[in-house]
Amino acid sequence: MAGGYILCGEFSGDDKSGSAISGVFDALPKCVSEKEPKEFLRSVIAPLQESLEAAEDHILIDTDVALQLIGPVDQLYEQYGSELGNPEPINAPQIDEDRGLDPTDAKWGKGTGWQYYCLHDLRLAIRESIESDEPVVIHFD
Repeated sequence: MAGGYILCGEFSGDDKSGSAISGVFDALPKCVSEKEPKEFLRSVIAPLQESLEAAEDHILIDTDVALQLIGPVDQLYEQYGSELGNPEPINAPQIDEDRGLDPTDAKWGKGTGWQYYCLHDLRLAIRESIESDEPVVIHFD
């Protein structure tokens, strides 16, 4: 696969910004209150991860799930932004390479820079989903 693309309604994310979605899904449970991570993992993240594993070319994030994701996605985006020095999202993947991460591993979810890039567009797509009641699509080619 060349990359993942984030889409929703009129929103179309930047080139390959959805590629690191698996790493984002893995990191999101740490962004919910101490009482909620197990439930959030069970009811939100696990189904998304299962959908991702079974996907042939795309996954959908329905609006009801987008509503549950917006808080943790915003929090993780702010956290990574602070850790990375608030780079322009398009430049964040380069940080992973500069740190010596394997470019392929970084792109597909291991890199914080790639995850930050993904989170930027995911935040915008989630907001579009909430406003338009259309699902977020992460398409892989």
